[in-house]
Amino acid sequence: MDLPRLWREVLEAVGRASPFTRSYLLEAHPVSLVKNVFTIGFDPEFADKLELVNNPKNQALLQTKLGELGHPNTQIKFIKSEAPAEWAGPPSAPAAPVPAAPPTPASSPKGTASAPPAKRDKPAPVGISAEEFKNDPLIQKALGIFKGQIVEVRS
Repeated sequence: MDLPRLWREVLEAVGRASPFTRSYLLEAHPVSLVKNVFTIGFDPEFADKLELVNNPKNQALLQTKLGELGHPNTQIKFIKSEAPAEWAGPPSAPAAPVPAAPPTPASSPKGTASAPPAKRDKPAPVGISAEEFKNDPLIQKALGIFKGQIVEVRS
């Protein structure tokens, strides 16, 4: 039994049905498949994900996918377990498209050099008076929608 290959196939099949569940399982590793019990381990550092994935819905999903892969009537068991040293880790995800690089001075149109993007600072808050705030049309509209009122709080 090629457990790493089966695990890759399970992750791929689960990912088509539920990418969310697959994302949790990426931190797991196969432990064993003995007597129709597929044991999946989570390193102690990922024990919180074990709690999130171990539910009837995900168990049924895994059982269905294992059945489709030629392992019908397989029960799922999650345990906290260190990954073996030879475990290569989760299979790599499909490569994401690489964003286009900004033009370099040599590739800029008409040989003009492009300036590096300016670093933008957060704008400073604009101070307004309490009266301006109360009379702002958007504030008045929000007060009307939420049936609110402005009160002055003093400490």
